[in-house]
Amino acid sequence: MEPVIRNIKDVFDGTNAARMINLDDNPPTCTLSYSVIPPDGTSAHHIHEWEHEVYIIEGIGTLICDGKEYSVKAGDAMFIPPNVDHYTLNNGGQGDIHRIEINPLIAAQSGGAKNDGGQGTGAPPVIRNHTELDRSAGHVLIASNDGAPNYIMLHNNPMMPGAVSHPDTGGHTHEWEHVVYVLEGTATLVCGGKDYTVSAGDAILVPPNEHHQWKNESQSPVGRVTYNPVASETAEH
Repeated sequence: MEPVIRNIKDVFDGTNAARMINLDDNPPTCTLSYSVIPPDGTSAHHIHEWEHEVYIIEGIGTLICDGKEYSVKAGDAMFIPPNVDHYTLNNGGQGDIHRIEINPLIAAQSGGAKNDGGQGTGAPPVIRNHTELDRSAGHVLIASNDGAPNYIMLHNNPMMPGAVSHPDTGGHTHEWEHVVYVLEGTATLVCGGKDYTVSAGDAILVPPNEHHQWKNESQSPVGRVTYNPVASETAEH
């Protein structure tokens, strides 16, 4: 099965949020959306039974959850628990906020939240910047022990020029999928024996049970955010 590879320039019209990995792609766990919040603008103000996991690519603003304010900035991962009234305000004075957002399939299947907020549980969000990671201990930004019920968020170590994942085995195979967003650079994804070029702004769905490997054959680092099902935490990689 071939991977899904879709760039923001192909699906984002500059205004409305664009689902880069959608239900038609048959993702096993989640969809991925890309959106921009202009200065003084906000994301949708709503409450719903599913969680959000958001990564801020650019910008500074304020996340409001059940009336409490939390400062957020580029490089932050945000886990917003289910049944929490929430929205993000762009009040940072640093131009547009660019972000990607992951939702469980029920969000798209139900047509999304159809409300303007409401009474929430008061559960606080988890906000963690990728610069806070102890890279010697791994690159997980949001994990199940943060309350994430469906998928975890990773900020992969930058792939330097010439780097290859799993060089001893030529890649690997596992029962879960990857949903990946390329933050910077250009890499080669080898999937099912075929080479695919992926670049900044690409969203990628690597299907489960497909042999795959990442290579940086360029002259610049490659940065990625990856989402995996929670089952991947305890499985052998």
